[in-house]
Amino acid sequence: MIEALIFDMDGVLVKSEGAISTSFNKVLEKYGVKLNPENKKKYLGRSLRDQLQMMKEEYPQIPKELNIQQFSKEAFQYQLELLKEELVPKILIKEFIKKAKENNIKIAVATSSLRYRAEIFLKLIDIFNELDILLTSEEVSNHKPHPDIFLETAKRLEVLPDNCVVIEDAKNGIDGAQAAKMKTIGVITENRSIEELKHADLIVNSLTELNIEKIKKLF
Repeated sequence: MIEALIFDMDGVLVKSEGAISTSFNKVLEKYGVKLNPENKKKYLGRSLRDQLQMMKEEYPQIPKELNIQQFSKEAFQYQLELLKEELVPKILIKEFIKKAKENNIKIAVATSSLRYRAEIFLKLIDIFNELDILLTSEEVSNHKPHPDIFLETAKRLEVLPDNCVVIEDAKNGIDGAQAAKMKTIGVITENRSIEELKHADLIVNSLTELNIEKIKKLF
């Protein structure tokens, strides 16, 4: 039976992928670096720590001393401006969460984002206070596609991993959730096709296609 719904944030609750790529390039242009489409694709769903490490390995001109906090704060200012029309209350998602709670289903967000950024975004879309748990990349050692963040979320929710459903838009997230033995729902975006998410238990074009009855049928 389902005990918990675990949402990814970027790409699922906030359509932020384009803004993230643009903001990264804004920060990196001072070092003469511009990410190409293939770079963007392989970074999706990974934590900033892992992305920054991959960037430094691929582009030696990025200073080794550039750390996550500095990079994140610079990129975040661009993202806030680029996403100002996206970062508004999500009424349909709030209604979906309300129905889930009426069915005694706990709600969590497990994101590769840093906590300060996740809290600001989730408050702006008016979801933060609806959550039972928010877990970020700073609270686990191994990031997606490892299962750590999902297993730790289930532990803090006091539910069994087998009774959790994870809603993700990236292959790395689906892989991590399945490694945690959780059910998975893949959300197609402009950056993710059906082919890339075909191993998910259920694939949807948007969250509007979901309802509690459909999710219960995964068990």
